[in-house]
Amino acid sequence: MSAFRDLPRAARRLILATIVVGAMAAGIRAPDLLHWGRWDLLTWFGLSLGSALSEQFTVAVRHRTETENFSLTDAIWVPALMFARPSVLTFAVIAGTLLGHSARHWDWYKIAYNTAQFLLAITAAEFVYGLFGLSDSLQLLGWLAAAVAMLAYFAINETFIASIISLVEGEPLRRVLVLPEGLNALHAAGNVTIGMLAALVWRSGPVGLPLLIAPMVITFLAYRGWVHSKREEEQARERDRMKTLYEAGRALLRPLDSTFDFLPFLQLVRKMLDAAAVELVMCEDDARVYNSESGLLLTMALETDDPDPASLVSTRPGMAIYLAEIRGAQDVRGVLAVHRREGLSPAEASLVEALASQVYVNQENERLFQETVEQRSHLADVIGNTSDGIFVVSPDRRILSWNPAMERITGFGRNEVVGTPCDEVLRLHLEQEDSRITSVGTLILDAPETQDARLIRRDGSERWIRYTSNSMPARDGGAKAFVVVARDVTAELEAEQMKGDFVATVSHELRTPLTPLKGFLMSLEQGLVEDSAEARHEYYSIMLRQAERLERLINDLLDVSRIDSGKVALDLVAMDVREALLEQIREAEQQPSPHPVEFVRPDAPVLVHADPFRVGQVVSNLLSNAFKYSSPDSSIDVSVEVVGDAALVRIRNEGEGIRPQDQELVFQRFFRADSGLTRRTGGVGLGLYITKRLVEAMGGSIALDSEPGRGCTFSFRLPMAESSASAHDQWPPAMARSG
Repeated sequence: MSAFRDLPRAARRLILATIVVGAMAAGIRAPDLLHWGRWDLLTWFGLSLGSALSEQFTVAVRHRTETENFSLTDAIWVPALMFARPSVLTFAVIAGTLLGHSARHWDWYKIAYNTAQFLLAITAAEFVYGLFGLSDSLQLLGWLAAAVAMLAYFAINETFIASIISLVEGEPLRRVLVLPEGLNALHAAGNVTIGMLAALVWRSGPVGLPLLIAPMVITFLAYRGWVHSKREEEQARERDRMKTLYEAGRALLRPLDSTFDFLPFLQLVRKMLDAAAVELVMCEDDARVYNSESGLLLTMALETDDPDPASLVSTRPGMAIYLAEIRGAQDVRGVLAVHRREGLSPAEASLVEALASQVYVNQENERLFQETVEQRSHLADVIGNTSDGIFVVSPDRRILSWNPAMERITGFGRNEVVGTPCDEVLRLHLEQEDSRITSVGTLILDAPETQDARLIRRDGSERWIRYTSNSMPARDGGAKAFVVVARDVTAELEAEQMKGDFVATVSHELRTPLTPLKGFLMSLEQGLVEDSAEARHEYYSIMLRQAERLERLINDLLDVSRIDSGKVALDLVAMDVREALLEQIREAEQQPSPHPVEFVRPDAPVLVHADPFRVGQVVSNLLSNAFKYSSPDSSIDVSVEVVGDAALVRIRNEGEGIRPQDQELVFQRFFRADSGLTRRTGGVGLGLYITKRLVEAMGGSIALDSEPGRGCTFSFRLPMAESSASAHDQWPPAMARSG
């Protein structure tokens, strides 16, 4: 019953109506059963049995989902129509159909419908035959009457069969009713002919009926062979169609951009559907119309943002047009149009819809592919140009990817590390609570927090990295890989360390002059020291020197702030650098120091283009540095000479010198070669930084030449003033020493 309920409502109504009307037709013949004789019963039995047997041998013609069966049963009913009692034929049709179809285990509603429609058709045939009012069925008019009656039978029978198939499959009635090459008409004519031959044999005596078996079998085999050949032809056409469909699909495999040639695809669709022409309209940035004859036919600008592709399809007189939209869930991008004299069958229409969908899917795939490529390229650019190192590690701790920043951080190239265990590449050292003790560590994958580690680079140098790690979840819930983002924080940590050292150093340097100042002031207030004029003068001198030391520290800090902000004010004039050197040497000699200064002074003026105050500051810083780091009882050598278009000033001392690894760092802020709170010398590490920036601001340069144990030579160049060369030529190269 469930299969019956699955049928369309119209089909169910037709089945029930046919059964009811068929039952009424049987009821009309029922009273005649009372008048049957023995011969009528034998005839009924023979017709019923013959009909049931004949229905076991049918030729099936397949429609889309339903099957139409052709048999020789109609030929058995022709002689019965002419010679048997009408009620005998009626109930023989009922019994034979019920028995024959039940033996084939058909669904109940199919058995009932076929029985009812056969009954109605044979009842109509009986009625038509009866209209002729024949007394002798073998006269010529009798044969004509039988032919006309069976024609009515076949018309009603085919109409009922075609109607139910049309309703179930949704096919037009005409398409189902008219079979290829008139198979149903040929079948009807053949069965009537065999039936009339059977009528002749019947009239001559039932003994001759077995002679009809051979022609009936031959006819059945001919029917089956003919249908089989037609089926093979249809299958061959279907194979060709599927091959063409496959080729059409392959024609769409390339990217469907504006330069794509749709002509091969359209020609294949045209061939597959036996169409007069096929057109394709694509609406994107502009409208492009393609057809199966010439390929790209027309390109035009779109006048609206929401164009109707169907309006761009051409019209052809006498042709039916089928339009299949090329659309997604929300937009229509085009239309595939088929021009053919006959309309498309539902199967062909579905095929065209599938091809249109394939065009859309290929376009959408191409769009998504291009987006993916662009996103991947953009992501690769971001990862390739970011300053942070990014790499991917597999669950078995092997490196899967390695960006350029990681190459810079570690010194290892991508080709060297991909596929290598990460712990062989990333040699990490973890700091313990005792900073003097380190341990070798491994990269922490899926770390919940930021991790810091000391990294040994390929060249053996050390860098500090700060990294985070996150897992890439797999479908099974685990991690298919880990993404690690690492940043070189060496400079940050050094800056933090330098900042801490600076705070400690400045605190110490501020406390150093403040302590004696406070001590002397408290002693003077409490009267604990000698109060003579000479003693007070000595105390005031000491306090003044400490105040000047504090002032220099504050000035250095202010200069650093001005230099970093680019707000250093310079008064560049032509000045004699000899005088600036001599002035600073004299001030230095007034300070208590065991180091004499030897100044090699040229007699001719050395005029430079510079700021006198800043030149004095530079020289003062270099002399102060020389005094601090000179060996006991050693002297400081100062010289100036003209080298090309610049004045070269050298300040040399004898002492420990500076290690090679520290020489590039001495001009950095807060750098001290002997850092720590307990220092042999004072200072916060700003003097040389200020000196370098001031010399560069005046257009000069500064350099260091040092060897451990042999002291240091700081030399700086300043650009010569325009009149310096002529003045230098007028003075003889005499030398003088001061100190």
